[in-house]
Amino acid sequence: MTIDKMRRSLLALAALLAAAPAFAAEWQDNAIGYRWGSAFKEPGVVDSNGTAKDVAKSILSFTHVDGWKYGGNFLSFDYLTSTSADPAVGGNSGAAEFYLVYRTDLSLNKVTGGKTFSFGPVRDVSIEAGVDLNTKNTQFGSQKVMPVLGPVVSFAVPGFLNVGVLASREWNRNGFAGGKAVVFDTTAIVATSWGIGYGPATFAGFANLILPKGKDGFGGKTKTELLIHPKILVDVGSFVGFKHTLEAGVGYEYWYNKFGNDHTKLKGCVASTPFIEVAAHL
Repeated sequence: MTIDKMRRSLLALAALLAAAPAFAAEWQDNAIGYRWGSAFKEPGVVDSNGTAKDVAKSILSFTHVDGWKYGGNFLSFDYLTSTSADPAVGGNSGAAEFYLVYRTDLSLNKVTGGKTFSFGPVRDVSIEAGVDLNTKNTQFGSQKVMPVLGPVVSFAVPGFLNVGVLASREWNRNGFAGGKAVVFDTTAIVATSWGIGYGPATFAGFANLILPKGKDGFGGKTKTELLIHPKILVDVGSFVGFKHTLEAGVGYEYWYNKFGNDHTKLKGCVASTPFIEVAAHL
């Protein structure tokens, strides 16, 4: 699938999920955002001395969240553009990437019509399913498809705090091996997401711990991967009387053994990246 075809497919899915009546949504929130950081890393992207390059990226995003009678949906769609430090195939420009995350949750309390799954600090337990999709126009040419399924525990906090254990399996490709298809082993992801508000400020983010997933497209053993993405956003629109929420803030992303690559054998697999972000809720 070309990057243009993937873009059209992902945009179609984003528009479909944003149409609340089709899913009998009781509430929904849609946001368009932008974030920028100058110190992203990419596996194998190094300078002439073999040192991992800093890659500046601009990221446009669309996020949709909704709730319906028995659960909810989450969609995050990012369009990432890199500087020439992370070149597109051919090397004439920086790379472009599309990344989509979709999750749908079925609340066990809502399905059973009671509070059986509320106890102690636990607000609810859900069954979550979804998929990650991406494509990127580099020489490697990632075309990731990763379905997930598993239980998620929601904790009683001001806002939300969810922790899930999800089974996942990834399909991808290796452009350095003639577009060879790569099928990873089934593995587990400990996935955490949160959004805790205090006045006009929100502490939000996510963290994923992905266990080894077998061998990669070069035959090497994958390693445990850790991605942490916290941020603090402030509703600056509330200070000037905007009707809709307009957030601005800062965040930090730490990625260890990126994509499951062994950082001791491949440069660019550990990234420590501050970023800035703005988002307008529609």
